[in-house]
Amino acid sequence: MLTDDEAKLMVTWSDDHGNTWSNNRLLPLGKVGEYRKRVETRRMGSGRDRVYRVRCTDPVNIVIVEARLS
Repeated sequence: MLTDDEAKLMVTWSDDHGNTWSNNRLLPLGKVGEYRKRVETRRMGSGRDRVYRVRCTDPVNIVIVEARLS
């Protein structure tokens, strides 16, 4: 559940090398102090030359430890 006091990741993708982008998919990052929050998304489809863009709604430090595309 998304609330206004949580930072969110905005994930979009492009199947044409960044010329056009999908709609934002908002993923909650958790509340302040919730350091072990795991963020997952599924059912993103597939694309041969897909490019992903990940941004954050708030000025917080983001570390991506692992990303799986399968």
